[in-house]
Amino acid sequence: MRQSAAVKNYSHISGWLLFLACFFQVLILGGCSEIPGHGPSAYQVETATTQTDEQQLSYVMLDVDVSTVQHLSKYASSLPPKAFRRGKGKRSSVKVGVGDHLGVGIWESIPNGLFSTQGDKRTELSLVVDDKGMIFVPYAGEINVKNKTISQVRQQILEGLEGKAVDPQVVVNLEANGSHKVVVIGDVAKPGQFRVHEDGLSLVEVISEAGGTRNPDYETFVTVVRGANKFKFSLDDIAENPANNIWLQPQDIVSITHQPKSFTVFGAVVARRKHNFPSSQLSLSEAIGMSGGLHDGTADATGVFLFRFEDRQKMMPLLPPHEQHNEHPTVPVVYRLNLKEPSGMFLTQAFELKDKDVIYVANSSVSEVNKFISILVSPVTGTLRTGVALAAVP
Repeated sequence: MRQSAAVKNYSHISGWLLFLACFFQVLILGGCSEIPGHGPSAYQVETATTQTDEQQLSYVMLDVDVSTVQHLSKYASSLPPKAFRRGKGKRSSVKVGVGDHLGVGIWESIPNGLFSTQGDKRTELSLVVDDKGMIFVPYAGEINVKNKTISQVRQQILEGLEGKAVDPQVVVNLEANGSHKVVVIGDVAKPGQFRVHEDGLSLVEVISEAGGTRNPDYETFVTVVRGANKFKFSLDDIAENPANNIWLQPQDIVSITHQPKSFTVFGAVVARRKHNFPSSQLSLSEAIGMSGGLHDGTADATGVFLFRFEDRQKMMPLLPPHEQHNEHPTVPVVYRLNLKEPSGMFLTQAFELKDKDVIYVANSSVSEVNKFISILVSPVTGTLRTGVALAAVP
């Protein structure tokens, strides 16, 4: 009798549990956007762009379609600013600076002139430009040669010797240009100072002279500092865009750093974590594959999102009107992809990842409902089963 009553009571309660489960399921389906999960639902991500709350970061939502992928593929990852886009130097354009070593040869037409020596009609001088930009030439006195070309220095010496030397001839050579050097620091085999040759010195040349980098090109970043301007890009961008192999100028600073490119994956995927790029280029499909793919039963294949800060000028043709007048140089963009469509698989292969990209896969609403019911109902049913078992003990 005791066991029969317990079973009857358990059946009665089970009927109530079934009713409550159905009730909560209907309630949740009517407001599933409020269910907590690994992150926002696809609906929340898509509708947040319409919010006007000034405390929230506004972003632009773009579908990953053929036109978007084609537009992004037209642009190189980085281009040197105008301040760095100069042609290589010429001998006549190299100017003398403080610390330069000049070789000056002076000839006279008579054997007993001011600069004649026993058995020779010439004198060789080795001069160093002092901290005031001056050199001293006998009988010509101090001459200001700072920021002057070699031909201008020669003419200055000739003018200084006029009326003193007999029909002088002057030859000037730049033996060591202490001021015409660039500094290479960071992750290279031989950091140091390197001379800017009369015919120019390119970025690749100076990295080679410094012994090359210690790490793969796609994990190596180059920063060139020229006065108040700075230009940073990945070393492997030179192969993709030869314009990045800029001609260096005296006093430039080249810094080489090892910075592995990475991306992060959140949401309904097998491996939610940060991943480093395994190669120079990485597609979205490869990135999803590295995370183990979408999680079966929980992922919303229509809600795959990629978060990235883009250059506003580059994205201008794709931006809505209200964003085109924003003066901020960057714009937060969320790219939306639907992997339930066959074209989505092809687009993931054409969409190239960038450093610090964030991929998020939303949870499906069905999985969130099941999770809620499991959390709410399982402890109750477990307790009731325990109670029934104890009641059934004679």
